[in-house]
Amino acid sequence: MKTNKLILSLYIGCIALSVASISMSIAWFASSNRVRVSSFDISIDCDRELLISTDKDEGYVERINYDEFSSSKNFLPLTTAHSSSWLDIKSDTPLFYDETRYSLDEDAKLYSVANRGYFSQKFYLKSDDDVYVTIDSKNSFINAKEDYNHTYAEEIYEEYQSGDDEDLKKLTVEDIEARLNQLVKAMRYSILITDEDDYSYVIIDPNKNDETYLGGLLDNDIDYYYDYYQKKDDNALYERVYGELIGDKDKIVYDEPLNEDSGYESEDEEPSAFNAQHKKGVYQFNLEKSRANGVDFKKEEAIDIKSFDNEVKPYHFPVYRDEPQEIVVSIYIEGWDLDSVNYTMGATFISDLYFTIEREM
Repeated sequence: MKTNKLILSLYIGCIALSVASISMSIAWFASSNRVRVSSFDISIDCDRELLISTDKDEGYVERINYDEFSSSKNFLPLTTAHSSSWLDIKSDTPLFYDETRYSLDEDAKLYSVANRGYFSQKFYLKSDDDVYVTIDSKNSFINAKEDYNHTYAEEIYEEYQSGDDEDLKKLTVEDIEARLNQLVKAMRYSILITDEDDYSYVIIDPNKNDETYLGGLLDNDIDYYYDYYQKKDDNALYERVYGELIGDKDKIVYDEPLNEDSGYESEDEEPSAFNAQHKKGVYQFNLEKSRANGVDFKKEEAIDIKSFDNEVKPYHFPVYRDEPQEIVVSIYIEGWDLDSVNYTMGATFISDLYFTIEREM
């Protein structure tokens, strides 16, 4: 399937007089091609007055149509690690970081602000009453667009069959499609409320299974070994520890170098940025000993979307009567999620995100 189109539609509606909902339906093509929105619709259908605009001071309407809407060139694995740097100063936009830089320099800064590779958009909401708004989990999801992924898997299969990699030739169309469908496991929503008095930020994981830790070892240069650097005080080689640490980095514990490369446990084990070999002659990072010594990685503070099914909601934000409330909605791939691997790229997903009025103030 050769396309670089992206369709996005967002609806705002009212279920009843006391309940409003926002839904955002997105079909994304996360690939190496340019990603572009070919249509963008916002509409309101509700008895109560609920208006929306992309401008705080004007342009509030029931419906906004965009024939062309530019987005990021492509989705890239990014991270919300190091978020305290912008949350502490109450930034009016969320910052995502690229943590895939590679260097042998011990002192090199290995992450930077990402200016592309994700979707983020500001909206302003007005209500005719003072209300708290939360997530409607029953209608919110990020799912694989399986028919699109199947078509793309057929293309990839033909490419593999004409290539030289014997392992890739063994994959069936169904195998490739299953890999593409895994992309959604690494995807997140985030919502930023920018009002200074009500400033808040939340990350929502629509397909949460396990906890994600924002750090670890990586093979960024794709040489099948975990990245390493040369320490200046003893000239020895140490595995590079990436991510956001809790505790003093000087308390990181390393094991003695191996005399031979560690290899993989089995021939069928597939290398990835998260699954590489320990190189002989390099001091190995030991996570368990480091934790016992008082240093660990920050855990992603993502809310499981199913927790919004509970009577007490884990998150809500205020919308005041006739006052614009700015919200920033983002969708991105969390690069430290273990499902964020190369073979998922090129996948298509579809998403609905609903906001509903929890209660009046």
